[in-house]
Amino acid sequence: MIHLTNINKQHGSQILFQNASFQILPGSRTGLVGPNGAGKSTIFRLITGEEEADKGEISCSKKTVIGYFSQDVGEMSGRSALEEVMAASARTMELGEQIGQMEAAMCEPMGDDELATLLERYGEAQEEFEHRGGYDLEARAQTVLTGLGIGPDDYDRPVETFSGGWKMRIALARILTINPDVLLLDEPTNHLDVESIVWLEEWLSSEYKGALLMTSHDRDFMNRLVSRIIEVANKTVTTYGGNYDFYLREREIRREQLLASHRRQQEMLSKEEEFIARFAARASHAAQVQSRVKKLEKIERIEIPPEQKVVKFEFADGQVRVCRAAAQR
Repeated sequence: MIHLTNINKQHGSQILFQNASFQILPGSRTGLVGPNGAGKSTIFRLITGEEEADKGEISCSKKTVIGYFSQDVGEMSGRSALEEVMAASARTMELGEQIGQMEAAMCEPMGDDELATLLERYGEAQEEFEHRGGYDLEARAQTVLTGLGIGPDDYDRPVETFSGGWKMRIALARILTINPDVLLLDEPTNHLDVESIVWLEEWLSSEYKGALLMTSHDRDFMNRLVSRIIEVANKTVTTYGGNYDFYLREREIRREQLLASHRRQQEMLSKEEEFIARFAARASHAAQVQSRVKKLEKIERIEIPPEQKVVKFEFADGQVRVCRAAAQR
């Protein structure tokens, strides 16, 4: 559905990705993880086209509908809560109007060629309208708003009268109502209470059929939803098959293997460098010394990435928050 191939991306002097590749397949459920500043939000913006890669290719099916929820909701004013949510589906509503106009036109006399052209356009519009969920758009918008804690009594309330946290819920409702083929969620549980989080998890599990790529500090929420993890760290992207707990275990195993390989390489390098230093001045060993120097120049050195340490904070309400920070071992 969406393929990112050999992507390079740099912000100023900071290199985010070098030859990074991954794909989003239809119906896949993926968690996006990594240290702050590693490039998770940049991944979202590359997919939506808000940013361009410095190098590499991003390909997406022509008719793929992408919905992106970020923490920047922008300005909201001049509409009711329900109108604001439905406004995100402007293309769907436009298609509905076009279908109505074409149906009216079909009742008027016209030539065979003109009718054939109209029927072709009508069929394409209907197909797209149905694909976007146009036939139950308003009902879906109401269901999503209610699920996120904004009930029927507030549907017609001016959106500018809501607080920042409630505007975030309206912004999330906008994206969910689009019912996109690919849903990009950046920390969707922020500003949600327990009831809304439970509803969102159920909706994503049972109602939403498209592909999901999400970040979340709520480890349990992510664990229950995703079956694959994409880690953004150390200027690359690594894919793990499994939920967040699996990723933590597998990442530790891979790190131990990398450390073992690094130790073996360092031992080998030390022996080679000792030989070169010992016999560099001897003409009888010149060929051997030069051969080993060239060998060392060609070796790709194994680098140990910073270790992510886990810090837990327990609050008065008994809830525990997990914070991950990268630190050099």
